[in-house]
Amino acid sequence: MTTPNPTLGQPGAPIIQRSWYSKINSKKYLWRGWNYFFGISVSLIFIYPLIWLVSTSLKPNFEIYRAPLRLVPSETQFDVYNEIFNNTPVLDYLLNSVLYAFGGSLITLFFSIMVAYGLSRYMFRGKRTLMLGLLAVQLMPNLVRLIPLFVMMNALDLVNTRHGIILLYGAGGIAYGTWFLKGYFDTIPIELDEAAQIDGASRLRIIWQILLPTIVPGLAALLILQFIGHWNDFAVASVLLRQPDLYPLTVGTFNLIGPDESDFRLLASAALVNIVPVVFVFSILQRYLVSGLAAGAVKA
Repeated sequence: MTTPNPTLGQPGAPIIQRSWYSKINSKKYLWRGWNYFFGISVSLIFIYPLIWLVSTSLKPNFEIYRAPLRLVPSETQFDVYNEIFNNTPVLDYLLNSVLYAFGGSLITLFFSIMVAYGLSRYMFRGKRTLMLGLLAVQLMPNLVRLIPLFVMMNALDLVNTRHGIILLYGAGGIAYGTWFLKGYFDTIPIELDEAAQIDGASRLRIIWQILLPTIVPGLAALLILQFIGHWNDFAVASVLLRQPDLYPLTVGTFNLIGPDESDFRLLASAALVNIVPVVFVFSILQRYLVSGLAAGAVKA
């Protein structure tokens, strides 16, 4: 009759094995604890300015200039939010920003899908040059293009118009969107297109009903990135829009603080209003973002 050998981690195991097993567990828990500590620390670095922003919007105005600065206000006042929503056009700015950001993002999404599909599925002369040209457009900062853009938009009579800024935002993101989505189309076997064509499907039906459902994470990731980029734009909107009722929230927030304005609580509260829609959109689509950014980088 043979005595069974105790396995690792069970009662009766040799002391040396048990000690080795304990060291492995200790290292695992130590590494996990370090990851939690690092994640919480980085989160606090990003959250801390937002906490100060909330605190500033709720303080009495004199406390903002008093030294030393205190994070917790001595008295909580919500009157600044009543003032900003009732006595300033911040809601108009908010609606303009939603219109510009979503409108531009949807235009970018539509044309990027078409161009990316063509570059992924067709071989033609000059394709490599076209791809390099799209890449070069992405590398050019908006500030460098600002004066030529203004001259072009003025010649087309699109300065100081809502549809003008939406079209400009939409067109400006097509180069990036094309490169972004082409990686996703490249991961889909072309045999899927050929099978659909044999069944009588048109090219548009193949794109919209067969291929797009397979790249939903990529579409959501592109929508998030474009929306945030358009939402945060200040330079282009401040140059092309002159009427206050057309301002987006970024330009409108800047104009809340005039040369003689000393109540910085208005700026803090408007900045918080600016942040909320971005957080809302990101919270809805964030589960697609990481998978979407990673999936397009892999070619089948």
